[in-house]
Amino acid sequence: MRTELERVLALNKVWQAITTISVREALKIVFRGRGRIIDPETYQLYTWEEWCVAKSVPVDAMVDENHYLRSQHVFIRKPEVIVLGKFAGFPNKGLPFSRRGIYERDNFQCQYCGKFVSRKSATIDHVLPVSRGGKTTWLNCTTSCMPCNQRKADRTPDQAGLRLKQDPFRPTKQQLLLKGVKMLDSWKAFLTADQIEQYVEVG
Repeated sequence: MRTELERVLALNKVWQAITTISVREALKIVFRGRGRIIDPETYQLYTWEEWCVAKSVPVDAMVDENHYLRSQHVFIRKPEVIVLGKFAGFPNKGLPFSRRGIYERDNFQCQYCGKFVSRKSATIDHVLPVSRGGKTTWLNCTTSCMPCNQRKADRTPDQAGLRLKQDPFRPTKQQLLLKGVKMLDSWKAFLTADQIEQYVEVG
């Protein structure tokens, strides 16, 4: 699995899914006592110390190492779901504009040719060029591969002979929750039907 797709589902204090974070970020939160790990099968909560005791196996055990963190003597199961100690808000509030948000909204897919792009190769295109008064906003920016961006240049899509796959829109946190990540089966018990329905499989 690509590293950037390996995520942990984070819940707010009332167990609503609000975001996904990297395994490393999740471990920091739990290690500092700002959240706990949830066992998706039993819903039991664990501190980091408790998790290490309950979810570790010897390094010579036959396990899928993709699901474990390796220390000198043991494998420790990677967390898949955590709950934050503070409320941390609801999932449907609007989001501030960000480059990452544009990529995730568009599922890392060029909105002109349909090609999937990596975070390093993706570019942001202003549908109405800045030179013509276009703004850097959710409604005027879209994900583009470099060849399409260069082809469009300082023109509108119509002038460049390009057509958008979807019109840019301002997403909610819920719409971006599972964008650009690999959803784990263990998350489904903590997600709404709408959140699961909006998920698009990524490679």
